[in-house]
Amino acid sequence: MATVSIRYIVDDIDAAIAFYCGQLGFAELMHPAPSFAMLARGDLRLVLSAPGGGPGGGQAMPDGTLPAPGGWNRFSIEVDDLAETVRTLTAAGARFRNEMVTGVGGRQILVEDPAGNPVELVEPTRQEAALAAGGYDIRPIGHVESALTDVAEAPRQDFLGAPDAWLVIDPDVVEGIRDIAPGADLLVLTWLHRSRRDELTTVPGDDPDGPARGVFSTRSPARPNPIGLHRVSVVDVADGRLLVRPLEAVDGTPVVDIKPVLHAQEA
Repeated sequence: MATVSIRYIVDDIDAAIAFYCGQLGFAELMHPAPSFAMLARGDLRLVLSAPGGGPGGGQAMPDGTLPAPGGWNRFSIEVDDLAETVRTLTAAGARFRNEMVTGVGGRQILVEDPAGNPVELVEPTRQEAALAAGGYDIRPIGHVESALTDVAEAPRQDFLGAPDAWLVIDPDVVEGIRDIAPGADLLVLTWLHRSRRDELTTVPGDDPDGPARGVFSTRSPARPNPIGLHRVSVVDVADGRLLVRPLEAVDGTPVVDIKPVLHAQEA
């Protein structure tokens, strides 16, 4: 659960979401309007607003002045390997304000998001400089690549017409799928990043006239921790990607784990 919230003004909400979620490990909590989005990374909640967007954090001041991106105030993200993170961001076209420097507590560098807002990346070199351990750090191992793009049009369950989809595995963990072959049955765990997390009761989709039920007795994607569980079969394996069927998760859904289905003779 987030305990710190920071707002950044950005001139392109979609580009900012791609940067923070695709490069820095954030998860999208909501994107209800073109001028607003909310992301999260552990205890940090990042609120994104476009200049002039409103009502809200991006709207003009009483004198007509518009908020603008940039400046020097920033938040810091701790990384395990700063040099490797810099190489990955450089390959993705990110801009840096300085070279990597070594301070009294660790190595650091300033990278800019697509709007020019600075983010400080820090690799602690002293134990006391590291963030205190706590909570659960779930890092996606990849994402779904699917023809499904609209949550409202996605089937509620895989057997209701879900299509084939690719699981695109991140390069740093791709070794983990080396023994998966076509024909394998898998359990895929996803993070349903576009689902609500504040619902504890719901009316199940297979009984729209029925009574509300607690979400923990349903397969509703809206729940405190929106983890999706999908049983799929592998159709093809190619270049760090798994083609599976059927999968009802929409395009861009983070994949958090893959496990084999154990049959009776294998248990």
